[in-house]
Amino acid sequence: MARKRSASKSKARRDAEFALRQKRVSRLRTWVGAFGFIPLVASLVCTGTTGALPFCAIPREWYLALWAGVFGTFIGLTIRLYRERRTYERGEVV
Repeated sequence: MARKRSASKSKARRDAEFALRQKRVSRLRTWVGAFGFIPLVASLVCTGTTGALPFCAIPREWYLALWAGVFGTFIGLTIRLYRERRTYERGEVV
């Protein structure tokens, strides 16, 4: 009888840890995604006649490179969420 309780407790603990981990990574992914709009918008604003703004002194390519890095991080976190969920559903220990 004691084994069943400990098994159910360990499963409940494992479920709680998985949900917490997923929530944490999902929240981080949301912030990274939101942050990714800053360099993208800055690179689009600094074209044409609006080049007189102070932050337009930075070359457009730098903004796009920063955006690419942030976007890559966003994609990486999305893939991590997917892989961890698949691993959890298969019942493997993470």
